[in-house]
Amino acid sequence: MAFRLFPRNEEFFDLFDESAARIVEVAKAFQALLKDPTHFRENARAVKEIEHQTDKVTHRALNMLYSTYLTPIDREDVHALVTRLDDVVDYIDACAQRFVMFGIEKVPDELNAQAQVLVLMTERLEQSIRGLREMKKVPAIKESLIELSKLENEGDQIFRQVLARLIATEKDPVKLIVMKELHEITEAALDKCSSVGHVIEAIILKHG
Repeated sequence: MAFRLFPRNEEFFDLFDESAARIVEVAKAFQALLKDPTHFRENARAVKEIEHQTDKVTHRALNMLYSTYLTPIDREDVHALVTRLDDVVDYIDACAQRFVMFGIEKVPDELNAQAQVLVLMTERLEQSIRGLREMKKVPAIKESLIELSKLENEGDQIFRQVLARLIATEKDPVKLIVMKELHEITEAALDKCSSVGHVIEAIILKHG
């Protein structure tokens, strides 16, 4: 077994893994919400509950960070990873709650497509984060990050196309604003996933 000059708190990796699992869970819950317009309110509550649970994990990780002298990776990377994972969940929750606020009755195909990309991106992030514990799977982590980048580009393309369509065809200004906001928040969630990927990339460059 390799000797470590300094001990490290492995609990951080447990919390990273738990946060990563939560973002997959909330992305799939959001996707399920979109597929069942008649139960938006109940499904939005389910998304909100995952958001609450993720907040608890984030607070535990930050409290541990503030009270731990020796961390397994740089302190700023611990902070960035847990807070940006939390951001992903917050943006997904924000979009889910708007379906209730705005009284949406029909989900456009492009939003379902965005949600599918979101699920795939969170799954790639979970794979990458689970590889951080021992840093023995750096090539696999890099491959997941490459796939993450491709998915981000796919999401960007969907967003650009739907924005162009809305501006060209939607005559109701209120509906235009509402649908534009829903797509923008979902796109922001995709961007937050990409932001997590950048943190992971920085970590493996330092420690891989």
